[in-house]
Amino acid sequence: MRRRVITAAVALPIVLLAVFGGTIAVSCLAGAAAVVAGWELAGMARGGARRLPNFPLAAWPAAVVAMAATRATGASVDAWWPTAAAVGAGAVLAAGWFAVARTGSPAGWRAILLIIAAAYFGPLLAHAPLLRSLDSGLDWVLIALLTTFAVDTAAFFTGRSFGRRRLAPRISPGKTWEGAVGGVAGGAAAGIALFAIVDPGPVLWSGAVLGLAVAAAATAGDLAESALKRAIGLKDSGTLLPGHGGILDRLDSLAPNLAVVYWFAVWTAT
Repeated sequence: MRRRVITAAVALPIVLLAVFGGTIAVSCLAGAAAVVAGWELAGMARGGARRLPNFPLAAWPAAVVAMAATRATGASVDAWWPTAAAVGAGAVLAAGWFAVARTGSPAGWRAILLIIAAAYFGPLLAHAPLLRSLDSGLDWVLIALLTTFAVDTAAFFTGRSFGRRRLAPRISPGKTWEGAVGGVAGGAAAGIALFAIVDPGPVLWSGAVLGLAVAAAATAGDLAESALKRAIGLKDSGTLLPGHGGILDRLDSLAPNLAVVYWFAVWTAT
């Protein structure tokens, strides 16, 4: 726990500086996260061995973020890229899982899963610069970050205190239904509170709706990354963040919520 707190104390100011720094700073941070995520995925492809990674797999997420960043610096809400990113991520994910179900080779399973993960995380991280470039972009990025943190924190402490029934024992034995309910409640409460404080534009009750959506996406993303690690046979995606694991272990719930909050902001602006 101490290592987790120290890591968070170091990382959080860096994230906040980038968020307040503007679209370019957020683009750089998202790009750096995508580079590390790709490196970790390539390392997972080699069973965690510390060797030079497969370059296309390692570079893919960062390339997608870079494409979005060039758009975000001058893009409007109606830019084509967010739609292509969201649709592409979902299509690749569905097609990949279909292919996995028909692959008998363990090496084939691993390769397909990691390609899916690279095609999944890249487009989701690409929403970070796009979100920051919106009107009230600072407010929306803070809502995405803080609501996700609230969901994770509420789920952790509720599950630890009251957890009895396992949510997905084959994927993540530590997660419970009680923790998931606590996360949903935390997300709704955080959404309302943040909408009242930063006032991004939509009516106050919309904060609860967004909080519920963030909680659902965070839980699904967390379970998806846990399933990936279990299929690969690893406990953590990496060792970059002491007490937390790798960058993918921290992005699993945040990355999908960048897309959730972006599309919520676009929807409520129309």
